[in-house]
Amino acid sequence: MNIKTFIIDAFTDKAFRGNPAGVCLLDNTLPEAIMQDIAGELNLSETAFLMPYPKDETRYSIRYFTPTVEIPFCGHATLASAKLVLEVLHKNEVHFTTAHDLQLFASIVDDNILMKFPLYDTTGYEPGEEFYRALGINNTSQAYFAKELDMLLVEVAGKHTLLNLKPDFNELIKASDQIKEVVVTTKSDDENYDFYSRCFCPWIGINEDPVTGAAHSVLARYWGDRLGKTEMKAYQASKRGGYMHLKITSNDTLEVLSQAHVVLEGLIRI
Repeated sequence: MNIKTFIIDAFTDKAFRGNPAGVCLLDNTLPEAIMQDIAGELNLSETAFLMPYPKDETRYSIRYFTPTVEIPFCGHATLASAKLVLEVLHKNEVHFTTAHDLQLFASIVDDNILMKFPLYDTTGYEPGEEFYRALGINNTSQAYFAKELDMLLVEVAGKHTLLNLKPDFNELIKASDQIKEVVVTTKSDDENYDFYSRCFCPWIGINEDPVTGAAHSVLARYWGDRLGKTEMKAYQASKRGGYMHLKITSNDTLEVLSQAHVVLEGLIRI
């Protein structure tokens, strides 16, 4: 069996920037164990598996795997998958349905890809002193929890603090069995962006995720309320870095505008 496979850098227009995702284009359903093995072999933060609907060339089922587990949703792997369908397979738009029946949409807008994501609310949360210590910040920081994504959002004071974070990932895992991802964010101090963030996910085998689309479904709601804005520019300040334009179009819908770059195309032989 040969499986068409791509590596696509998401949230960037350049190779070796943004967040790389594997994308596998399937002709037939694969056993879950095989998909997990492929994700482990590619060893990227996430690999997406696409299978077209039989009677609609713009609709695909999509599943997401880290090297160790399946996850319900991944923003950058969705953008990478949209890049493949829209620009490599030359479709005008694409609709994805996840394993949890989440409906996702993407289309081409000028030189960018426009995606529609859900928005997620947060509630105040106290992760505890042990968690803050493992994260490398003091426990006076504000923290909020997005239950649907098992994601903790922590706001810190200033870009310097954000850039110099050095979490103890083993201790983070020990500090919480409820949290699966922590996003640390701060308001921007320049006119190019509205806010910065970094994302740590050692619970699912990813110490730091380079650019995290799903996190911005939480960040957009949070900073939109804080800044009184419905349109924002965001930058994820990892080593690779990545950017996106965000627009809140309704109470539960976020438009994400960014780019992606195909860096590898080949076959996986099983």
